[in-house]
Amino acid sequence: MKIYHGLGVMSGSSLDGIDFALCRFACTDEKHHPVSQWEIIEAETFELSVFWEERLKKAYLASAKELWLAHVTFGKYIGDLANTFLKRTSIEPDFISSHGHTVFHEPQNHMTLQIGHGAAIAGTTGYPTICDFRSTDVALNGQGAPMIPIAESLLFSEYPLCLNIGGIVNVSARVDHHYIAFDVSPANQVLNKLASMSGQAYDQDGLTARKGVLQPELITALNRLEYFNSPYPKSLDNNWIMKELWPIIKSFDYSPEDKLNTFCNFIAERISQELKLVCQRENTDFHGKKMLVTGGGAYNQYLMECIAEICRNENGILVTIPSKQIIEFKEALLLALAGLLRVRNIPNMMKTVTGASVDNIGGCIYQGTRHLI
Repeated sequence: MKIYHGLGVMSGSSLDGIDFALCRFACTDEKHHPVSQWEIIEAETFELSVFWEERLKKAYLASAKELWLAHVTFGKYIGDLANTFLKRTSIEPDFISSHGHTVFHEPQNHMTLQIGHGAAIAGTTGYPTICDFRSTDVALNGQGAPMIPIAESLLFSEYPLCLNIGGIVNVSARVDHHYIAFDVSPANQVLNKLASMSGQAYDQDGLTARKGVLQPELITALNRLEYFNSPYPKSLDNNWIMKELWPIIKSFDYSPEDKLNTFCNFIAERISQELKLVCQRENTDFHGKKMLVTGGGAYNQYLMECIAEICRNENGILVTIPSKQIIEFKEALLLALAGLLRVRNIPNMMKTVTGASVDNIGGCIYQGTRHLI
């Protein structure tokens, strides 16, 4: 048995910070069950500086040179934060595994781009760095997303259903001996934008949404978007959300409270409907099963009430919310695991999830100056 320490780094689409999780994995030689034990040793979220929050919001508009400069300097920024984080622990990571920040995600054009150069991170920290996890899958005609089912299959196998609510909400389901996963709907990046219209960074506990009134006409208009009528595998692009979905929300003359209430209900309805479709397509039934919910959206009490109620009444599914550490750092844990699998040459992207032609091993390795991986 070999022990690895990996630092997982996640920059989410909702721009609410960068998550760091230092994880320990006890590994076996079994390819199908490579991790026998695991734990999150230390974890922390660093808020983005105002400079980086604004720069990342507008990155898709940058020139080629400006974008490449952002790629390198954002990597340096992540590296500096990693150094600050690692000063608080006596454990040196064997590797850093960083997702980067998604600027473009267009698998239909065989293109995906996450900035935050791994070479800059490795150069700043001295530790081997793994990045660019999605490109190989996209090159193999996959969606390059979601990545998270690999963590659910190896680390949370007791749950047949997992829901992660970040900037985007995605669901994964174990059907027989394989996993299905896809992006369901925008989530926090839209909810936060709506909250900002009433002077808040986010809608704490869903209190503002709770004051609003459900507006069925808005839900009907959103449901007409092609994405919500397309079969999985599928994944969402941040730019699509702002270009296609947000103008619909903006076009309705409702209060921010009504829009927040309605969009929470829309998310819950989409989750329920997509789970029904999975059951139909896969000839399965989730009645009586538990669904693990993680991500920042798990703290939105109104949203969680909407999801729990409709999933219980329409799908017979029971919602489970784990510890605060798992809620907040599951994606950073996933990144550490994805890096571990890359190092051990074990697939970290599933073809049944992404639609790629084969299971594949994603991630570029930039060696460090402290040691090699």
